[in-house]
Amino acid sequence: MLATILLVLIGTLEARESAREIADLSGPLHITASGAGLTGLGFAASVIVYLALGWRAAEDGRALRAGALTGVFAGLVGGALRAAIISDALRDAVGRYAAVPDWFFTGVLAGFVVLAVLVSAAGGAAVAFAGVRISRASRTRPPA
Repeated sequence: MLATILLVLIGTLEARESAREIADLSGPLHITASGAGLTGLGFAASVIVYLALGWRAAEDGRALRAGALTGVFAGLVGGALRAAIISDALRDAVGRYAAVPDWFFTGVLAGFVVLAVLVSAAGGAAVAFAGVRISRASRTRPPA
């Protein structure tokens, strides 16, 4: 539960900053150095959460399940929050260049949430598995 809360918090903070950057852009949408840095920082923080989850699980199967389930919940809740946070800024930015119907934005944001769930579940399971393997390797090292 704590891991899910931390992951949702990381994603929410990242989305708030992304929405601000999108709103501040006057020209076409493009990747900025600060946006890329923030994404990298959010990714690293998320990896640390999943590694800790796997470290704590202590067994391969438990780590895979914990990482996947945490990813599903964090992806669903966090993805929905991120979609809600960026929707207005994204709608305004795209609206400067094209007339896009509301159903299109709804579909794109729903797709974003589905992808957030799938990627978070798969990535969470893989990184939590790595965490349990790292913890096992660090416990079985012979003393120096």
